[in-house]
Amino acid sequence: MKLSPQLLRKALTSPAGASLKTRAMLLMLGVGLSGVGLASLIRTQHEAQLATEHVLGMAVQDLLLVLALGLVFVLMLERTLLRPLRRLAEQAHAFDPTQPPQAWLEPPRDGPRELQQINQAFERVQQSLGAQLRREQHRAEQLRTEVEQRSLALEQARLALDQAQRELASLSRHDPLTGLANRREFDDALRREFKRAQRQQGLLALAVLDLDCFRAYNERLGRAAGDAALQAVARLLAERFKRDTDLVARLGGEEFGVLLPGCDRGQAQDLMEQLREALAELAIPHPANSAHAEQLTLSIGLASYRPAQPYLSPQALLQAADEALYVAKHAGRDRLSLAA
Repeated sequence: MKLSPQLLRKALTSPAGASLKTRAMLLMLGVGLSGVGLASLIRTQHEAQLATEHVLGMAVQDLLLVLALGLVFVLMLERTLLRPLRRLAEQAHAFDPTQPPQAWLEPPRDGPRELQQINQAFERVQQSLGAQLRREQHRAEQLRTEVEQRSLALEQARLALDQAQRELASLSRHDPLTGLANRREFDDALRREFKRAQRQQGLLALAVLDLDCFRAYNERLGRAAGDAALQAVARLLAERFKRDTDLVARLGGEEFGVLLPGCDRGQAQDLMEQLREALAELAIPHPANSAHAEQLTLSIGLASYRPAQPYLSPQALLQAADEALYVAKHAGRDRLSLAA
């Protein structure tokens, strides 16, 4: 049988897009026809010698022919099938679904139809995963933005809460009208300083001050004027008693308290007299206080703790100052009275 070059070329190069089965069949057919043709050619040329040559030599020739054809078959199989498969396997192994999709390396246009279908399937999977990745990244960005906004709102709420707590703590310890310490803070400070004076055998002076005829002041001038007068007296007290250990408080209404740790009675008496003079210099009008030049005045009761004359408790010291204030009021107001 004679094999034409056209038939061999057709057998070795299958149509573009042919299936693997068709390519394999055509390849095997081409190899087989090539083998038959070559064997026929060899046998035709050596027919005269076959009678004289040994059968083993012919077997060796046939074996070499088969090996050559097998090598050709393997090389064609490598070129048409195995090489594209390795490329697809390498791309599939390097595929990262967390990264943006990249174009696949397309197989040759005349490659097997199965490989083209596999490549198209990989591309569809990659595009689907890429679209899903973009959606998830967009959603993650939205969640990140929302978390940042909520974290900022939470931090602002925490700062507002801290501020509110500080204001609440300040209100619980300070008088809202005058800004001085309130009765609660004054009582706590009195207990604390009284125990320190007892423990250290120290000195402690306590003064209770009351504005004279202040109810009549409010009735004649109004509550707004009364509040302004209280604030003016509070400022005067804060200016006069500036030591870190001094404490000035509004005990209620028009009554104030001054706590002077480390002061003996004489020092505290001088300070209180200077305070009365400073208030007189302010000359706050008081139409209902005609007995004292129609100016705002105050009465003061002063008690002091000292080792030579200790009190049994902070309440006893405060009661002694209250009693001294009562004496000052009934003695004509606008004066200082010392506790016994």
